[in-house]
Amino acid sequence: MAELRSLRGPSWWEVTKCTCRKSWDDEVFGQAARLAFYYFLSMFPVLLLLLILLAKIGGGGPTGANLRDTLLGVFQQILPREASALLAKTVGQLNAGAVIGAGAVSAGLGSVWGALNGTWAMMAGLNKAYEVQEERQWWKVLSIAFGLTISLGIMGIAALWTMFYGDRAWETIDAQSLFFWRIIQWLVTAILLFFSLTLLYRFGPSVNDRRWQSSVPGAVLAVAIWVVSTLLLRVYQTRFSSERIYGGLNAVVVLLMWLYSTGAAVFIGGEANSEIEKAGAKARESGPDD
Repeated sequence: MAELRSLRGPSWWEVTKCTCRKSWDDEVFGQAARLAFYYFLSMFPVLLLLLILLAKIGGGGPTGANLRDTLLGVFQQILPREASALLAKTVGQLNAGAVIGAGAVSAGLGSVWGALNGTWAMMAGLNKAYEVQEERQWWKVLSIAFGLTISLGIMGIAALWTMFYGDRAWETIDAQSLFFWRIIQWLVTAILLFFSLTLLYRFGPSVNDRRWQSSVPGAVLAVAIWVVSTLLLRVYQTRFSSERIYGGLNAVVVLLMWLYSTGAAVFIGGEANSEIEKAGAKARESGPDD
């Protein structure tokens, strides 16, 4: 970012216009729809595995139930109302204790398949944003995809764990400051999302010798777009419900729209990183005195 200022590179407005144009040319929204499909398929097997994990941690006692309630609370805070209600209903229907043997293996394979395909779709989209071909060996691509998937999953579990113990600690301090605590929860989610995207932008595209600092602008932009789009979707569903159009499928449509906007934010952030790096490279080539 400092390179653009010191080397008289293009303005932020020009970079923004280039990012918008490149996002359209690279069919970012079509890629986001593809990403939403994969993550929608993997979401419910992942939920089932998460419930099994929570049951094991809690040992069937109140800790497991509290962790499950925290999970539902996270859905309510982040997702639009219809989407969070759908996931809450699904969590209520899933019986983690009954899923053993082949059922658990099937859920695990389904979640791994969907999550890996989603991560691979993000890596392919970032390659397109950087205008590079995938030159890494297949085993390296698979290893990176698996590592990124695991890392993103750990970030999600860390967010859940932080909110669980944060809720318990906040109740002992001041049970009346719920609004303030909700803001903190959003900040924690945004920070973890920022680190996840920084990791994705660093290792996702097939570009050598990338610095961590190069991933920061796009990650900040993607988090901002995600927060704004999530809030706008919540407001829209509160004031203009689409239930008359989709009927009983309305909750599914809302969830898909949220996944779609999340995917679009990820790819737009990658496009922004690419444009900023290209602008910086042009500024270095021209030199400050040209």
